[in-house]
Amino acid sequence: MSNNEKRTTVMYIHGYGSDGNAMKGQLLRKMLPEWRVVSPTFDYDHSTPWEIQKQIVAVVDAEGVDMMVGSSFGGYHALCTASWFQGPIWAVNPVRDVLSTIRLIAGDRPGAEHFAALYADFDQLIFQPLVHHAGDGAGRVSAPLYFALSLDDELLGDHAPLLQLFPHHKEVIWKDHSGHHFLRFEELEHPLRHSLGLE
Repeated sequence: MSNNEKRTTVMYIHGYGSDGNAMKGQLLRKMLPEWRVVSPTFDYDHSTPWEIQKQIVAVVDAEGVDMMVGSSFGGYHALCTASWFQGPIWAVNPVRDVLSTIRLIAGDRPGAEHFAALYADFDQLIFQPLVHHAGDGAGRVSAPLYFALSLDDELLGDHAPLLQLFPHHKEVIWKDHSGHHFLRFEELEHPLRHSLGLE
């Protein structure tokens, strides 16, 4: 590859309670060594969802991101970019019902109620219109959507309702014995390459 040739760039968006050094980001680098993987840390606890989205936009613009991979809470945020991002989006066991999930992961700790209120507003204004238009084919979703889903997700349960929200997705890969953390992540190497037309 010449110095002038742009490397394919993938952005990994980690889940709640994780960081930019997450295992899936590291695995992406190992699986796809010729790609450039950017994996910033997002402070979900102290940033509004609007701020997280602005940070994602800034990384996409600065790094020339070709594809996004988001896991769990990061998968939710990746899906929320689908109205403007043009490349493939891979959502790995993404959060669908964000308010229920926040109650589950935040419990009754201080600030949890405020955290949920911020996401209630964001979900109503960003995610819900997105899935409404995804269902009726009105064109709000511009990115090709791919899903990697566990059949045994102990945190989020059945992912089938998620696919009803995005009926025009490109591909779904189901895995058993992988749990919420999608422990069979390495098996996505060929589908990831294929989604960018690299094999």
